[in-house]
Amino acid sequence: MVKRSFYFVGGIVFIFLGIIGFLLPIIPGFIPFIIGVVMLSRSSKTIRGYMLRIKARYPKQFEKMHELREKMGRHRFK
Repeated sequence: MVKRSFYFVGGIVFIFLGIIGFLLPIIPGFIPFIIGVVMLSRSSKTIRGYMLRIKARYPKQFEKMHELREKMGRHRFK
């Protein structure tokens, strides 16, 4: 339960940093945004469902996100 809360809060923080990065030229926005989505997918079934849709539509980009997700923890999408 604490681990899921950590991933949820961390995911929200990284998504917020990604949005700021999209608006400001100082910080790259794409990388923190992807990290945030990956962290949220660890804590939310809804986000995992969205990621499965991404897998069907964009398989190459999904593989990159999946590798990052595996580095964070050893869970796999089915």
